[in-house]
Amino acid sequence: MHLFLSQEMSSQTAWKKYLNYKDIRLWLIFLSFLRLYAITLPPLEFQHPWRQADGLMIARNFYEEDANIFYPRVDTAGEKSGITGSEFPVFNYCIYLMSLAFGYQHWYGRLIALIFSTLGSYYFYKSIRRFFGESVAFNATIILTASYWFSYSRKIFPECFSAGLCLMALYFVLEYLENGKAKNLIFYLLLGSLGCLSKISSTLLLSVLAIPIIFKAYPMSRKLWTMVMSGIILVSIFAWYFVWVPYLNETFGYGNHFSMGCPLLSMGWAEIKDRWPEVLRRLYIVPTKYLGFIIFAGSLIYILYKRRWTIFSLFIVPYICFLFIILKTGKNVIADQYYVLCVIPAMAFVAGFGLSQIRNKKIMLMILIATAVENIGAQIRDFRFHKMNMHFENLESIVDKVSSRQDLFVINSGPYCPTVMYFAHRKGWTVAPTVLQDPEFLSEIRAKGCKFVLVCKQMYNHDYDVILDLPQLFESEYYRIYALNKELNKDFTGRGP
Repeated sequence: MHLFLSQEMSSQTAWKKYLNYKDIRLWLIFLSFLRLYAITLPPLEFQHPWRQADGLMIARNFYEEDANIFYPRVDTAGEKSGITGSEFPVFNYCIYLMSLAFGYQHWYGRLIALIFSTLGSYYFYKSIRRFFGESVAFNATIILTASYWFSYSRKIFPECFSAGLCLMALYFVLEYLENGKAKNLIFYLLLGSLGCLSKISSTLLLSVLAIPIIFKAYPMSRKLWTMVMSGIILVSIFAWYFVWVPYLNETFGYGNHFSMGCPLLSMGWAEIKDRWPEVLRRLYIVPTKYLGFIIFAGSLIYILYKRRWTIFSLFIVPYICFLFIILKTGKNVIADQYYVLCVIPAMAFVAGFGLSQIRNKKIMLMILIATAVENIGAQIRDFRFHKMNMHFENLESIVDKVSSRQDLFVINSGPYCPTVMYFAHRKGWTVAPTVLQDPEFLSEIRAKGCKFVLVCKQMYNHDYDVILDLPQLFESEYYRIYALNKELNKDFTGRGP
């Protein structure tokens, strides 16, 4: 009996240890499970369906056409091959690799982004805990994971994926500086290269290495090897973004797809200087909401008041780099909210440190919970279809009735919106509605092989409908399909991919 009770008590103790609410792994798993809700939905939520469709085009073309990672291709290049400059498509390639095993599904991108961003959060926690203690690390990681990362880490684009890789790389290089093990340096090179190539703005997460390299008393050989590996990462970034991307754009003739921002910083400043209230809101209030911003601002003031210069340096170095990104981005930093994702870890670190200074741990925990609840509550709507996007999900079955997979289309979704083309599973041109009314344009693309015009009657709650003097093959509440060639008739029943 005594042995049985001892075993029972031992089992209960083990479970309590395993389910310790202070264990960050428990919370990261819990927050990941929350984000698994509707994980299989297509990218038709409230924010950035176009950005996700763009990346999915590249992944699907790896799967269906050519798996060469150095030649990403999209479906909106008209009669051209679609090969174009883009971020180095590591994220897209991961979707392709999963598709090889299980068949193509768009939601693989959501799962991949969630896995790597969660791993990044965990290594973010481990890095902070090593140098600043458990409380700072726990608070900062919860704030980071509940911030904009909560919804954006399940979106099908590379921002949180690349940031996660860079946070993992940062942990391994700090481990190398501490213990000198070569394997950690190799992990840094591999993860840092893939992360920074996936999204060049994630490079700023590694900029904090300047602090230990300059001020910490590590062996000089370790510092030199760290700088050598960092140099290799920078060279790979330069080679891809400033040599290979221009080469792809020039060689394959589709240079309008990938933007490197404003050519001059002064141009970026000119675009945002008169809109600075909107910019500040995007940078500070939106990422962590109101309570998170108050904690961040209060913590920053406290750090300066107490002259905690190491902590301030770990914040200000990546933030100075981020200001460069803002000036390169220009007005797009207002329209495209994902630019701020790469700097949220620095904000979360500051806020986490400030919270850890509250002596009453119950009050600290209540503030932390309230911050997480406010942030998550503000993002819940992004976990479902936007009603204006729902009909796109079945678009491919509609166009399959009147065309084959190889037929070129022109779609009135706007020149920078690939969503409709992706869901139609076709290739061709995306143009503004007014362009479809230009006979010269229609004549030009007809000569290039375009066979069909797909008119979306409504997009973004705006009227996009266009009536054309062409043979009409299909009409519904949302679409109208025309034959661009007069000889095409309405007998397309049964034509498919």
